[in-house]
Amino acid sequence: MFRLLKNDSPPGARAEDAVAPPDGAALAMLAEHFPIGKKLRYYPEYQRDIVFHSIVIAWRVNDQDLYSRDAIELDADGVPQCFLLGERRSRLALAKVRKLQLMVPDTTDLERSLDYVRRASLGRNGQFVRGNTITLIADASQRGVPSVDTQVDSRLHMKSGPFADNQMVLLRPDLATLAIVDQRRKARVHRHVAVSLYQSDDKPPLGCLLGDFSDVSLRLLPAAPGQALPELKPGDKVVVIFSLGDIASTFRIRGAVFRCAPEGCVINFRQIYKDGGYATIRTMDILEIKTGLLNLLG
Repeated sequence: MFRLLKNDSPPGARAEDAVAPPDGAALAMLAEHFPIGKKLRYYPEYQRDIVFHSIVIAWRVNDQDLYSRDAIELDADGVPQCFLLGERRSRLALAKVRKLQLMVPDTTDLERSLDYVRRASLGRNGQFVRGNTITLIADASQRGVPSVDTQVDSRLHMKSGPFADNQMVLLRPDLATLAIVDQRRKARVHRHVAVSLYQSDDKPPLGCLLGDFSDVSLRLLPAAPGQALPELKPGDKVVVIFSLGDIASTFRIRGAVFRCAPEGCVINFRQIYKDGGYATIRTMDILEIKTGLLNLLG
C-alpha cells in the first residue's frame, strides 16, 4: 500500500520517514465507503463463498486509534487532510501518515456456522492468520459495490478505551485494490423460464418469468404482456422457485428485493435450498444454474 523510498532518503533518516503517506484520492474513497462505524461484509482469502458481517470499529493511524469520524478532517472534496489523535486531539497532517490500519472485531466465532468443507478451507488457525487477505465489501452505492483487499496485521485484546476486554483484528488496507464494481456488468444469462414467486408463507405463489440470471442477482418479469408484478419494496424477503427440466434441476432460492417496478424486479439472492435446508449460495450453485439455463431446450 505504501511505497518504500530506498534511494532518495537522506543519510540518517529515520525508518518511519522512508514510508510515503497514502494517496489522498484513494484515502478519500476509503473514508467515503469504509468510514468508522460502517457495517460491512467481508470474505477471507479470496473465498467468495464465505461471507461474514462486520463493522469498522476504528481507524488506526500511526498506531493511534480513532473511534469517531470527526477525528478525521476532510476537505471540500472529501480528502482527509488531518487526523486528531489522542485525548488532546493532536493534529497529524496527511503528509505525516506512515501507517494506516482498520480495526474490526475478531469474528472467529462466525466460522462455527460454516459446514465442514468451508471451515477446513480456512485452515487450522482460521481466517485471521497474520498475512491473510480479507476483502471488505460495503453496501452498494449509486455507482456499484465498493470493495478493498486488506491484509491481517495482528489480533489484539483491547486493554483500555471504549472497547476494553474485546478481541479485535487490525487490517492493513491495500489502497491499490480499492474499487467500485458495477454489478450490472456481471455476466448475465438471458432465458425466459417459468418462476413461482413466494412473498410469504401465508400468500399463494405468483407466476412470473425469469428474465436473466447473474452471479449476484436475478431479474423477474411479468408472466404475460399487460400484467404487472406485485408491489415489492427494497429489502423485502422473497423465495423464487424454478425448474430447468426435472426434479433434480429444480432450484429454490431465497433473497431480498433490490429494486422493483411493475415491469421488472431485481432480486439479490442469498441462499439456496438443498439437503433439507437453506444454505449460502456458492459458486458451484451459480455455475450449475447458469449451465442449466444455457443448455435449456426450447
